[in-house]
Amino acid sequence: MVALPPSSPEPSPDPIARFAGRERAAWLVLASEGTAADLPNAAKTVTVRVTADPRRFRDILLAERPRIVVVCQPPAGDEDLGLVASERRRRPRLRALHLAPPRAVADRIAALARGFDDALTTATTTVELAARLELLEARARERPVPGSTLPIAHGVELDLVAHEVRRDALAVHLRPKEFGLLALMASHPGRAYTRQELLERVWGKGHDSGVRTVDVHVRWLRKKIESDPERPAHLVTVRGVGYRLDPPER
Repeated sequence: MVALPPSSPEPSPDPIARFAGRERAAWLVLASEGTAADLPNAAKTVTVRVTADPRRFRDILLAERPRIVVVCQPPAGDEDLGLVASERRRRPRLRALHLAPPRAVADRIAALARGFDDALTTATTTVELAARLELLEARARERPVPGSTLPIAHGVELDLVAHEVRRDALAVHLRPKEFGLLALMASHPGRAYTRQELLERVWGKGHDSGVRTVDVHVRWLRKKIESDPERPAHLVTVRGVGYRLDPPER
């Protein structure tokens, strides 16, 4: 449970690199004071990051992909609310809660209209706030729509609805082409694809990259999904052909 100190005025040019090497935030809070700022003391089983700086909030949201986001208004502005609403639409498993002063009824209604999952007053106690967030997180973990997830490796699954890969229930950062490669092969498990087929299906016909681009992306993927990337058990090389995905039995 970590409360972040005020950040420097310049946002990080590389948010992912900036937060590499530390435990990712499960809950992210944009608040300067009040019950939301005290969430690290109430939610002792998850990593909570609190910041009062909207620019730092944006960096962490995009780099660490938290499961829960709490946005207090103020310090949040319309741009911050729009960013969270956009991420909520893009990541179906993300849950977002809005807090505003008791008299700011219109602001809370507007947040709900934008897609926030809940909206409360800043007078809500920290205990109740933490309990509500735990309920939101539990609902987000409910069984997905049948067919929306595909097995990749032991403890690794690809979610076609959320457009993400999870390893031991935690999101794994993938580049767009990495996701495209994995989604294609996971949709046809056991089928061997040539490098040229993969290049044309994922990068598009006429792309000026050579087939070695596929090899590079496969190496990156193995580091993220295989227990032993040097001896892959699932994303395997088919000699004389290319690659195939052999997922574990469900």
